[in-house]
Amino acid sequence: MITRASIKETVKEYTRSVIPLSTRKRLAVWLYHQKWLNYNRRSWWSQELIQDLASLNINDYHKFLWSNHLAYSAPYEISSKFGHENLQQSRRMFFSDLTRHLISMSVNPEVDIHSVFEVGCSLGYLLRYCETDIFPSAEQIEGSDIDQYAIRVGSEYLRSIGSKIRLMCGDMEELDHLMKDNIYDIILCPGVLMYLHESAACQLVDVLLRHTGVMLGLTGLAHPEIDNAELQHSVVRDPDKSFIHNFDSMIKKAGGLTVARRWEGSKIVDGHTIYFVFAIKPKG
Repeated sequence: MITRASIKETVKEYTRSVIPLSTRKRLAVWLYHQKWLNYNRRSWWSQELIQDLASLNINDYHKFLWSNHLAYSAPYEISSKFGHENLQQSRRMFFSDLTRHLISMSVNPEVDIHSVFEVGCSLGYLLRYCETDIFPSAEQIEGSDIDQYAIRVGSEYLRSIGSKIRLMCGDMEELDHLMKDNIYDIILCPGVLMYLHESAACQLVDVLLRHTGVMLGLTGLAHPEIDNAELQHSVVRDPDKSFIHNFDSMIKKAGGLTVARRWEGSKIVDGHTIYFVFAIKPKG
C-alpha cells in the first residue's frame, strides 16, 4: 500500500542518491531562508537533505547545522534569549549550583572571579547573565561559538548596551588555539558536548581543564535510567543523534577532580534531562 509517508521517504532517498552532498548542503541553507515556506517544513527539509551526513560523520552534521544557524540553532534570537525573564529554569539551577559550590570552596563569586569563558556561547546571553548577576567583578568575559550569525548579532547587541563581553567565532574542537595561553577563573560548557562524539568530547574536556583556573562547569543530557557516571561509553540519543556522555569519567581521564554534580535521571526541565558536573584542576 502506497502511503504519504512512503512517498516522502522515497523522495528523500532519491534526492540523496541523485544530488551530491555538497549541493544539498547549499540547498539546505537556501531552503531554510525561504520565509514564504512554513517554518516547520523548511526546518525539517534543511535537516533531511543532509541526514546521510549524520551517518558519515555525526560531528560534521551538527557543525553544519550550527555554523549555518539551521534547525535547533535557529530559534536563538536576541528577543527570546536575553533578559531574566528568558533565562530557562535549567540554567537557573545550574548557576545556583555553581554559585553554591564556589562558596563552599571559600570563593566569593561577586568578588573573587575575574575572568569567564563560555564554550558554545551563541548570542552571549548566558555570559550577559554572568556579567550582571553572578560575576559582577569579572573584567574578562569571553565566549566562542561556531554560529557566525549568532556571534555577529550577539556582538552587535552587547556593544549597544555597553557590555564588556567579547564573542569569537570558532570551532570548539580548535578551542586550544583560540584560547591561546589564557587561564580563566571560570569556564562554562553548557550543553554543547552533546554534539560531539565520545573521543572528541574527551579531548575538549582535557583542553578546558588545562585552561581552568578555579572551576569548570559542564551540563549535558542525563541518561534517563542509569547515572551517567556508570556509563562505560557514550550513548546516542534519537532522533537528534546527540550524545549522552559520562563527564565524570572524562574529567578523571583528563587529570581533573569532580567536586560536585547533579544527576536527575528522567526528570525533564525545559525539555531536557539534568546532568551537571563541576570540576577543578588539582594543583601541583
